[in-house]
Amino acid sequence: MKTIVVSVYAGILGILIGFISWIFLSVVYKGIHFVWHTVPERVESPFYIFFVPLVAGVLIGLLQQRYGPMPRLMPEILEDRKTSGRITYRYIGFTTLTALLVLIGGASLGPEAALIGIVGGLTTWFAERLRYVRHELSELQEVGHAVVLGIVFNAPLFGALAAEETEHKKQSMLNLLATLAGVGTFYLLNRLDERPPFVVKFPAIESIQLDWSILFIILIGMVFGWLYLLAEHALMRLTSQVPILFLTIIGGIGIGTMALIYPDLLFSGEETILEYFNDWERIPLYTLLLFSFLKLFFTAFCLATGWRGGHIYPLLFSAFTLGYFFSGSFDLDPTFAVVLATSTLLATTMRQPLAIIVLLVLFFPPNSWVYVFGVVAIVSKIPLPAFIHPHAHN
Repeated sequence: MKTIVVSVYAGILGILIGFISWIFLSVVYKGIHFVWHTVPERVESPFYIFFVPLVAGVLIGLLQQRYGPMPRLMPEILEDRKTSGRITYRYIGFTTLTALLVLIGGASLGPEAALIGIVGGLTTWFAERLRYVRHELSELQEVGHAVVLGIVFNAPLFGALAAEETEHKKQSMLNLLATLAGVGTFYLLNRLDERPPFVVKFPAIESIQLDWSILFIILIGMVFGWLYLLAEHALMRLTSQVPILFLTIIGGIGIGTMALIYPDLLFSGEETILEYFNDWERIPLYTLLLFSFLKLFFTAFCLATGWRGGHIYPLLFSAFTLGYFFSGSFDLDPTFAVVLATSTLLATTMRQPLAIIVLLVLFFPPNSWVYVFGVVAIVSKIPLPAFIHPHAHN
């Protein structure tokens, strides 16, 4: 009976999270469109796009100066749960506002980290008011984690497995049940919206070139992953003693400068990938390589300067552009090259093989899956060099 009750409440929670996530992501999408497209069409100043993230940086800094680091990252949420058994929801309104400023302000970050913190707080509030599930708070909070990841990446199984790998619990079926409810709700509501779902369907691999280029792509993918982890750790240490308001203003200046120089590197990279998917052959090879590298560094810069958010979408952007670079450089099948680069880069940085595999099979065709499985399984087991520190999102 207890299992049935918890399952019912998990399903209800999934539906609520689907609704909340739809509202949040819709506001982000419409906010970006209004601030970065509608207003510039009516404002003649060429420096408008520079001042947008600068103003956002000031507001983010003021909010964090008053209420602390927001939105919280996954290690902070897990530590909160470990010490108190719950996720606080005291400042959930300010957390939501800060997350919107970060995402609409142009940071190279995704929405998953912010949503997990927001949903975690709401889950605590939800469970504490229902005596039947009060003792299952930990399980329901993992459910919230799973549903958010499933919605953001349109992948219910990815959400269930990623949450299980991160939280080290065994409740895949409960996670999957709630995630299906959440994704289904989100999908139905999303049909009312203009926001396109981010699932690029790569064509089947037509030819495979089995030579030294495969090992070279895997090696460079690992190096790029190491560089990202190294950059994030080094920048975090460098900025750890800087006052938060000054830090977020520096972040705003950096994002504003990037908006003037390389606007394609703003935001999570979701929509830009959709554009590159059809037109990548028109982009110079050096630009693809440069953007792949800069996206990683820019993401680490945003995180280190107090602009908090998720890193999975930016990692996908970097990996896809790196794969296209190798495709053009070595005359390789585009899908094959992107599969190798993406599997390697994500396995190096995320260290969650099951979740990565489930995520990537959504993008890549069946005749590529054996390469996804093989590369992820091998690379994720290769120890990081001694000078590399795992990123703060694990």
